[in-house]
Amino acid sequence: VTGTCFSEIGNHVVCVDVDQNKIDGLHEGILPIYEPGLDEMVARCVKAKRLSFSADPAAVLREEGPDVVFVAVGTPSRRDGA
Repeated sequence: VTGTCFSEIGNHVVCVDVDQNKIDGLHEGILPIYEPGLDEMVARCVKAKRLSFSADPAAVLREEGPDVVFVAVGTPSRRDGA
């Protein structure tokens, strides 16, 4: 969601995930989560070539030369952090 919002305001964003199946789905327009209006926003940003997806973080860092990198990780669902 955050990457799409950054793209929507004009930034070039590459969303990276180590799960190749998730990246393949994103390339096909299949989002792993639901937020109202997100699918349209993703499609618009991809079409504008401001949003793309990769499963290779090293290649993105090497080839894209980003100014900013955000790292997002899953939030633990149990009280003990697991």
